[in-house]
Amino acid sequence: MNESRNIVNIAGKRAASSTVRSFDRGASGQVAQANRIRPVATAGRRELFVPSEEAFSENGFKYVGIDSLNETIKGYVQTQDPVQASKELERAGIRVLSMSPRIGTRKKNRRPTAIEFATLAEQFGDLMEIGESPTQVCRLLAFSQTNQILADALMDSAELIINGRSLSEAFGAQKNQAGEPLFPVTFLCALRIGEEIGTAADSESGIDKSAFLLTLHRFAEAEKKAESIRSNIRSALMYPVAVIAFCVVAVGIVEYFVMPRMVELYSSLLTGPDKQLPFITRILIVGSDFLTSWWGIFFVLFLIIALIGFWRWAKTPAGSDALKVFSLRVPVFGTFFRHYFAAQTLRTLAMLSSGIPSMTERFLVAAETSSNPEYAKMLMHVRHRFMTESTDLHKLFVPYPFLMGKEFAGVLLTFEKTADMQNTFHNYAEVVETRAERELQAVLFWLQNFAIVPVGIFVGFIVAALYSPMFEIGGRIGGG
Repeated sequence: MNESRNIVNIAGKRAASSTVRSFDRGASGQVAQANRIRPVATAGRRELFVPSEEAFSENGFKYVGIDSLNETIKGYVQTQDPVQASKELERAGIRVLSMSPRIGTRKKNRRPTAIEFATLAEQFGDLMEIGESPTQVCRLLAFSQTNQILADALMDSAELIINGRSLSEAFGAQKNQAGEPLFPVTFLCALRIGEEIGTAADSESGIDKSAFLLTLHRFAEAEKKAESIRSNIRSALMYPVAVIAFCVVAVGIVEYFVMPRMVELYSSLLTGPDKQLPFITRILIVGSDFLTSWWGIFFVLFLIIALIGFWRWAKTPAGSDALKVFSLRVPVFGTFFRHYFAAQTLRTLAMLSSGIPSMTERFLVAAETSSNPEYAKMLMHVRHRFMTESTDLHKLFVPYPFLMGKEFAGVLLTFEKTADMQNTFHNYAEVVETRAERELQAVLFWLQNFAIVPVGIFVGFIVAALYSPMFEIGGRIGGG
């Protein structure tokens, strides 16, 4: 704990040093002017640094130095004050030879990603577990962030906590650039559970631990799992997308540039009654004539505008929700998406059950945080029926095996017998996620390995269309 407090104190000194603008002056009383922080060699003394005001860097400093093993070392420190940076390196056993402002590493001024939220949750839970105060934790983590919005939100949360707000209220008050809540609702619920419960038994070890640690780690685990699946999808689709892009570029080059010149060549070589070109070549010529005409140009422009419009619509909340609902019933991929969203729903309910005793409130929060509108609608329906009739959950979920899986009825019966929603739902979520990953791997295997087949057919058609007239001309010359 003492070591962690020392880290926090160092972080506070670093933050305070960013506002310092006083410098050591020479005998003349003038501040040395330099674009870089340069070492000044003095006889029998350690090298000193003479920083200028321009030397302050929001991105930290690169350095070259000698470590305790007398080896040259290069790296950077994130401290904004050059004097403080030099002192910190000396304390770490580095004799600095040169130092310069770090360029191109400005903190990202954008909405934090799921991985950034997950990492923050894990670090927050670990620090709360060792007994650090929420204010100290916020300030320490703010210093370590590379995302400026997240760093500012943590510092503002620390101020609100000092002024009497609870931890969940302070984080809930943070907004993004669009005026929307910055932190996910599930993250805020994890903080709220930690505040209300204090300690809870770890389901794996049975040891009592901080509720902050358990709930925030559950949140981080869910976010990382979801991001891992999304990352696998993006990586796997890069090859098919590249293949499609190649086909589009190839068609454009052939139809707009190659084919018109080949037609001129064939027309000059083929004369008489046998002037007609082969059928596949004529198909390519018709396509080239259309694309090079005004109608073809307008068609291409319309297609580009339509694609841009669709892309922008898909980025809107309404468009994104419509595509997510549609994805549940897409052939081949539909099963994967249903498993993916079901696992998210199960993990959310499992986490909420550890600290929210009200069943209706659990379903309400899960519906609000659901990323798929159809699952949110399902949760709201179940909540309403549970409030009005207090029916067993396994009966309320009877209409939803398509969304939650056929085994979910048995999972609900187990929960109703054991009253342990947290472990029951968490275990089933892992099963569903495993199925989702298997479905994804199977689909992407065929997609990646056989995407070349239509490309090969397409390229073969173009080559045959371009060179079949040459074969006819060669045959006529040989026959003549």
